[in-house]
Amino acid sequence: MPAMLDDPTAATLPAPTPTTTPTPTPVTLRDGTPATLYPILTPASLPTSLVTFLAAQFNAEVERGDTYPHDQPLAPEHFREYWFGAFGAVLLLGAYEEGVLQDEGRDWAECCLGTFYVKPNYPGRCGHVCNAGFLTMPAARGRGCGSVMGREYLVVAKQLAGGRGKGYTYSVFNLVFETNVASLRIWDGLGFERIGRVKGAARLKSYPGRMVDAFMIGKDL
Repeated sequence: MPAMLDDPTAATLPAPTPTTTPTPTPVTLRDGTPATLYPILTPASLPTSLVTFLAAQFNAEVERGDTYPHDQPLAPEHFREYWFGAFGAVLLLGAYEEGVLQDEGRDWAECCLGTFYVKPNYPGRCGHVCNAGFLTMPAARGRGCGSVMGREYLVVAKQLAGGRGKGYTYSVFNLVFETNVASLRIWDGLGFERIGRVKGAARLKSYPGRMVDAFMIGKDL
């Protein structure tokens, strides 16, 4: 669901400034397992091992070719700025642990459940409209991680200043492919509206010979 003006080969859009500093948030997964959502305000603070792990997961999703419009992989350092250059968050298994995001030796495959970013969807006078991208680790699917991150996104987006220094007031996802039923179910459940349809938006790997439509969806924050 990249931002409208987002080009992964170019510099990121201006980073939002928190109106209040987001803090690690305890959450509970569908099966009752505790987890923690860690906000990322400075991409350089992330351990290289975590960035490398997440870049590999993102590139695998791109290679599967059914959810993101990208068709080329991103190198880890490029991914760091693309994903975390504005604002990002990482969902980790377990209760809050101080210093966990500085641990280069952590086995991220065992504890990382997902991640998302928030950035402006448009520049300037429309900078109060935000966008987000989400990635759930394949091993964590079916545990409600996508819904957890979606709910927390709606909270944290209002804490980020977009356009004239105020918090974001509206969220737009530009391309949610009609075939991505799981994602649409999450956003429908969180009160998003389908505000537009892009005909023949994508050539997806699982649908050869067919141009797949995409929905634009939005929600007041």
